[in-house]
Amino acid sequence: MFLVATAALAGPWVLDPKAPPRRMGPLPLLGEGAVRLEIAGKPVDALGAAVVVLDPDAPVPDGLREHGRPLGRSELSWVVPAQPGEDALDVALRWQQHPAVRAANPDFLRRPAKMAFDDPEIGAQWYHELVDFDLMAEVTLGDPDIHVAVLDGPIDHLHPDLAAGVISPRDVVDDDDDPRPAPGDGCPAGDTTSWCEHHGTSSAGIITARSNNGVDIVGFCSECSLIPIRLLGVGSGLSADVAAFEHAIDNDAAVINNSWGFTSPTQVPSALAAVIERASTESRGGLGALVVFAAGNDDRDLESYELTGLPSVLTVSATDRYGFGTAYTNRGDDVDIAAPSATVSLAAGGGLNTTFGGTSAAAPVASGVAAWALSVDPSLSSSELHELMIDTARPATDDGSHDPVFGFGYLDGKALHDRLLGIEEEEETQKGCSTAPASWSLGSLLARR
Repeated sequence: MFLVATAALAGPWVLDPKAPPRRMGPLPLLGEGAVRLEIAGKPVDALGAAVVVLDPDAPVPDGLREHGRPLGRSELSWVVPAQPGEDALDVALRWQQHPAVRAANPDFLRRPAKMAFDDPEIGAQWYHELVDFDLMAEVTLGDPDIHVAVLDGPIDHLHPDLAAGVISPRDVVDDDDDPRPAPGDGCPAGDTTSWCEHHGTSSAGIITARSNNGVDIVGFCSECSLIPIRLLGVGSGLSADVAAFEHAIDNDAAVINNSWGFTSPTQVPSALAAVIERASTESRGGLGALVVFAAGNDDRDLESYELTGLPSVLTVSATDRYGFGTAYTNRGDDVDIAAPSATVSLAAGGGLNTTFGGTSAAAPVASGVAAWALSVDPSLSSSELHELMIDTARPATDDGSHDPVFGFGYLDGKALHDRLLGIEEEEETQKGCSTAPASWSLGSLLARR
């Protein structure tokens, strides 16, 4: 859904047919006739219609009842949709010339300077700014019909900042519908830390934590639906991996986040490769799900035969809050894009996890943004979305070539926003970025077995 409303510009404004506003380009996803205009040097968007105000002493002009709709019983204010081949400015200019019309304006969109949220910890989500979340949120907060599967360790699907968006929870390790953690659940043998029991909940929170509920944080796609699937735990094996993807397919997953991997370079079992391929082509009635994998935190080169090398997988490396490559992130030809390692998210049992991070936290940033993109345009296939995420990434090299750490560039919410809304791209100075390592590391990716 689009969070937009009609509004006139502040103060009187009359169209001058001799010097109309400059058209910057159409906005097809906002409907036929929607257009971006330049007014007083600033971009202003309009829906595909004009708002027409009549002189109270004049009769209703011919054609207005046929093509327009009154906005009140007085029939002094009307909205007139654009006809085929014209845009909002054309309609306004046409009606501005009628002697019975006092004023005619394009049906301007009102966009708040910044979405207001009552979620108390949103200020700690520094990673929002790095991908222009505020701009994205002005368009939509997500769509419940877009289902995001999080395949991970235990996930507290009853967390107060997740529960409202949860559908079809599943634990493929214990073969039940309760993916919540028990103390220490999902931790590697001998690991006495608690981060692993929060890992899945933190991944899910970055993507779908609910907005404006007065609780904790805001996910990148807070109105999207969450399919929480626990596949990591003592005794889980290949059958659990396959079952997790099958459950995602069965529930029409649009994006499948994977902040897990093998602890050493491992050939992808053919059964797992097959179900991942099916997920990318069969889910969502054949549109497919975008399968996102974390690059891993072992400070090593990725091999082409690993999970991250599967053609349909979007592989995500990690940057810190300054855009530098982290000391731990894996690298190689199969890295597609880089995203910020979100260090603040939800904790199992309620509250926050302020020590999250690694590529485990970068992958759900990309997954959340991908789900947002599908909320704007649900007709995109998984392959089209895969290409779009890469194509709109901000290059990390001067010539736009692939970088082993940053892939094809940094996740760029603004560029994705502009592409989806059909906004004419403006030339930007591409900035290279140092690959100096960050000064901190959160250790290796959530270990298998």
